[in-house]
Amino acid sequence: MKKIKIAKLLCLVLALTMAVTLLAACGGSQPTGSSDTSKASDTAAVSTGAAESTTAAEEEPGWKKDTSPMQLDWYVNETWFDNPKGNLAHELIKEQTGIDINFIVPVGNAGQKLNTMIASNSLPDMVTLGWYEQQVPQLSTDAYTYPLNELADKYDPYFWKVAAPDIVNWYKDKDGNLFGYPCNGNTPDDNTKYNVISNRSFLVRKDIYEAIGKPDMRTPDGFLNALKAAKEKFPKVDNGQSLIPFSGTYFTSIGNNSYEDMLLEYLAIPREIDGKFYDTRCGNPHPEYISWLKTFRKAHEMGMMPTDVFVDDRTKIEEKIQQGRYFALFYQWKDAMIPLGQLYTNKPEETYISVDGPANSKLDPPMLSTTGYSGWELTMITKNCKNPDRAIKFMSWGMSEDGQKALYLGREGETYDMVDNKPVIKPEINKMKNSDMATFKKKYNTYGEIWMFNSSMMNLWEPDPGQPFNQYREWAKGKSSHYGVYDNNRPVADSDEGEILAKAENKWGEILPKLLMAKSDEEFDKLWKDYEDYKTSVDYQKALDYQRTKVAENKAKVGAK
Repeated sequence: MKKIKIAKLLCLVLALTMAVTLLAACGGSQPTGSSDTSKASDTAAVSTGAAESTTAAEEEPGWKKDTSPMQLDWYVNETWFDNPKGNLAHELIKEQTGIDINFIVPVGNAGQKLNTMIASNSLPDMVTLGWYEQQVPQLSTDAYTYPLNELADKYDPYFWKVAAPDIVNWYKDKDGNLFGYPCNGNTPDDNTKYNVISNRSFLVRKDIYEAIGKPDMRTPDGFLNALKAAKEKFPKVDNGQSLIPFSGTYFTSIGNNSYEDMLLEYLAIPREIDGKFYDTRCGNPHPEYISWLKTFRKAHEMGMMPTDVFVDDRTKIEEKIQQGRYFALFYQWKDAMIPLGQLYTNKPEETYISVDGPANSKLDPPMLSTTGYSGWELTMITKNCKNPDRAIKFMSWGMSEDGQKALYLGREGETYDMVDNKPVIKPEINKMKNSDMATFKKKYNTYGEIWMFNSSMMNLWEPDPGQPFNQYREWAKGKSSHYGVYDNNRPVADSDEGEILAKAENKWGEILPKLLMAKSDEEFDKLWKDYEDYKTSVDYQKALDYQRTKVAENKAKVGAK
């Protein structure tokens, strides 16, 4: 095995999902409606080589057989993840499984932290990271992590009762090994059956948008004119600070999701052009995409995208959302439910609403992504795990209805009641989460805040979130698409293709803000050419060819054309 090289990922900030993700948040999707929770993932017993059978051992959940106290160290590769000890969710995990979770969260550069742990062989018992991260192919080998199928067959056959067959099949390698399991994985059929909708949103502050005449912002001219009108009519917000006419999510060392996947999806540009796949992180050559990047460049030149837009981390962005500082925002609304909800509670007239955003020249409706087969974040059991038998049983618990209910609903009588044989979260708990998240996390931290096992298909207990969130959901109906076959196409990080792709992505992370801050279209064109020349110099085509081969394999795996 080649020596692992520590990637230098200089993130401004990591965030939610998503999110999103470009997902979070979770790839951004969430089902609407209701269903029998017993049909959650349409799971069935899955065999990994042995003949399929339903034995008493398989029927009995492994976590119920041994609830002796033990600690499990769990690394979550997100700087923003916060899970204070001593809350109800922690208590329920210990009560039902005997396991005391010690969450480990990176400070600073998450990718660098993970690479260091890999290189020093200091990975903790379990690891959760985005399926799209550079380290996933590297960790998906028995040098670093246990095949979950082997642990399940040996210690907990019940795992196959709660694992979704389609998702298992998606993640199995050529030898039939399953090295990780995701949260919120779903298939195209799930999208239809559960009315899964996208988390992508183009938000505007309702009062300002209405005051300037509800302009059509789908065209470059309409977009720029709306930003200009908003700034002229509302130069300051209530607290006396300057209005920020437009922003997206935070920039990282490899780019910005708002100006990559999200923009391409709003422009309804497919992932394949003339039958060839293009990586959304490395600059898409479609003329309409380039035209809209130039539109954002013009917005910056006009003073509509101040410096804050390029340096703020997720925390600062959410703080400004809560203050109503933005007029228009390209974001994943589920990643910002707390500040959006608090703004609506405190100043409902200033709430943000979803409207039609940037579109292609034909004004086609957007094709916004949901989570796919890969889900959002992948959880693995490492070879350093001291008790892999208990770890696989813990995963089975989290993926089961028992675990889903505990981590979302909490404890009956304390956080929810049964009404007409259905669990209903207490109004005061719902109110606390929406108005005082710090207290909620300290006392309860349910509602899927420990999201690593979340199943969108199973977790159907979410109360009606009310406004403004219902408006975001309503707007997104009929505009969501499943891009699952384009996931899981990364080469191993320390392979030639992996190193080339990392170079191209890191260079894109440098070039994207420069493109948006270019002083003229001519400077933009030069920067774009410089980037294309750089990709040629590092033989980027070799990495792209690898990804195209993987996409073809993905399609064959699921029977897609």
